[in-house]
Amino acid sequence: MLAAALVAACVLAFLVAPRTPGRRFLPADSTGIVILDVSSSVRPSTYYRIEQTLSTIAASQSRLGLVVFSDVAYEAFPPGTAASELRLLLRFFAPSNVTATGPRAELPRSPWDQWFSAGTRVSSGLFLAAHLLDEQHAKKGAVMLISDLADDPSDLTALTNAVALFQLRKIPLQIVALQPSLSNALFFRRLLGTDALFQLASLPTGAQARGKLEVTGTFPTPLAIFAVIALLLLAVNEWRSEPLRWREVTA
Repeated sequence: MLAAALVAACVLAFLVAPRTPGRRFLPADSTGIVILDVSSSVRPSTYYRIEQTLSTIAASQSRLGLVVFSDVAYEAFPPGTAASELRLLLRFFAPSNVTATGPRAELPRSPWDQWFSAGTRVSSGLFLAAHLLDEQHAKKGAVMLISDLADDPSDLTALTNAVALFQLRKIPLQIVALQPSLSNALFFRRLLGTDALFQLASLPTGAQARGKLEVTGTFPTPLAIFAVIALLLLAVNEWRSEPLRWREVTA
């Protein structure tokens, strides 16, 4: 009876153990698209945030598409691509290769440098993401935009239309803002209202970071309960077991 209970506790602990990373950027039941700003206005001091975000998504067990844009948008990965494929891009944003004031040339040459200009048209990335969701006949889509939000003034009308399209189709839009100017941040907040998750990317250093950085996550309570039960049963088993006896061996 005790052995059966011990086996049951171990099996239950295995079944309730977390199988996926605790943090998800895009809903698991949606067709996700990540839109990445690779224009020259994105400062090297924020590359760490791009690398961090892509690395976290890559560690998840999700599938998604990737759109990169500057003045035009390009489909880098089609929807449904394993998130782990994003690791191929991390070397272009590796923090160890970038200083706060260092030039873009310190990074490996990216595959999109020869195709994009210095301009930024956020609408191009949003419209392409919406088009890809249409092609997939996605019943539920979700989009993340990683950008410094420094949109070209000539693009503002198209950007407003793109956001209206997202709202009409009820496509959730998350934004990771890469050290945007105050005016750009306020413009996007007014444009999106409460329909988007808006994160400001900044890197606290020195005294600013001291005592303010923390790691958060959910505690696996069911796993802990069954693990404790298994340990208690093991202790009871040892207590009830026949004690070890020594005897002299005669030749």
